[in-house]
This record gives sequence, structure tokens and C-alpha cells, in this order.
Amino acid sequence: MKTKHSRKAACPICGKPPVQEHRPFCSARCAKIDCNRWLSDVYVVPGEETVPLAGSGAACDEDEE
Repeated sequence: MKTKHSRKAACPICGKPPVQEHRPFCSARCAKIDCNRWLSDVYVVPGEETVPLAGSGAACDEDEE
């Protein structure tokens, strides 16, 4: 008879067990730390840089002449 081992993922910030209310984090503090890392460009998604689409509101020196 096989027994299933339920592995719960640890909080990605501090390694403590997650709390349902803040899942996958253990607390609101760790969730905020993770959010700050995304907003501060600590985390990046790999890929090629993109050029803003025309009409997206981005100013371009060539268009202002």
C-alpha cells in the first residue's frame, strides 16, 4: 500500500510554512516583501526587450520635429 506524502511548499521569502490567508506566503509581511521585489525590478522575466507600440503615449524625439 502506497502512502501519499503531502509536501507543502515553504514560504518563498523566509521558508516558514504558508498560512492559508497569505498563501503561498507565511504572512502579510513576506507577501509585501515579494511585491516590493517585483516593483523594484529585483525579479525579472527573461526575454527580449520590447519596443513601445505606436500611439501608446511614449514620447519619441523623431515625432516631435
